[in-house]
Amino acid sequence: MNVAAPTEAFPEITVHGPPAARGCAHGEALRGAIHETYDFYMERLFAGGPLGRAEIAARAERVAEIVRAMAPALAEEIEGIAAGAGLPAWQVYVLNGRTEILNARVGECSALYFSHSRLLAQTWDWVEPLEALCAVITHERDDGHRYVSLIEPGMLAKIGMNSAGVGVCLNILFAPHDLTGLPVHVLIAAVLNAPDFTAARKLMAQSGLGKASHLLMADDRGTGVSMEFMGDECHALEAEEGVLLHTNHCLTHGAAGRRQDLGRSCARYDRLAAMVAATTGRDMATARAILSTQDDSEGTLLQPYHAQAVLGNERVGTCATVLMELAERRFHVRRGPYPDAPFATVAL
Repeated sequence: MNVAAPTEAFPEITVHGPPAARGCAHGEALRGAIHETYDFYMERLFAGGPLGRAEIAARAERVAEIVRAMAPALAEEIEGIAAGAGLPAWQVYVLNGRTEILNARVGECSALYFSHSRLLAQTWDWVEPLEALCAVITHERDDGHRYVSLIEPGMLAKIGMNSAGVGVCLNILFAPHDLTGLPVHVLIAAVLNAPDFTAARKLMAQSGLGKASHLLMADDRGTGVSMEFMGDECHALEAEEGVLLHTNHCLTHGAAGRRQDLGRSCARYDRLAAMVAATTGRDMATARAILSTQDDSEGTLLQPYHAQAVLGNERVGTCATVLMELAERRFHVRRGPYPDAPFATVAL
């Protein structure tokens, strides 16, 4: 099922200084891509849905109120991005709150953590045009703290790791929710700014609800946790036998979480679990091989692009695969659903 891989890796940028300055540098460096990303969401993913432009703007303003109240430094960064990109701030809040605003029932990401080797990894699956727009951003704060993240242009963070050895992965879940807590992409930025795992976990606990996503967070000491945010619920899952796995259904709900409409998620989880159980390896090579599995089954982990009716037949597949060696502070990213494509590496 192999297809030709792209000839270019994701672009990489580095930003320095306090939040507003880093945001402005981000906005200036990715200005064109940020405009394209915003237009794509508004003109193709939101278009035809239940939310009109006025309601989207109102929800973005609600996101802005929450972020300003709960994470003012991150609000400064978002508004710096908007200034650098030449956009109204609410439009960049749309991007940072798009998971909660859109609440699209498309789930394809698969994540894993091996505590023995401190290896955190995932596939990130979303709409095909985003593959060509995404970037890798490295932040360098004035106090020496650094972090790297794969991002959609204009977003604070997505999948990433920091110089303290803390990394975080993301899977969407599905539950009704109001806009009450920090959106997941803002929460991830808060985690990546944290000085250690304990502080990052405390931030998660204080981030509020009002979202439906799973965050798999781990560190270079072999500590990991799955945090499932399900609307007005939040559940923590600890590692079993040094392994954490997740796809797009709520594991805390057990059999009740394995709904028929989440069959692909259940098939991918079962495939992950079976492949991990079948190998004695708990290292980067094992994770890379598992997340490069590609075939015609529902349980394929490296998803070729395929039309999704719930998104107006937009093509969804694996936009990126990320492997994070937390102890070594190495972030590896591969573009697209191509098992033979090379990984680019950022070292912190």
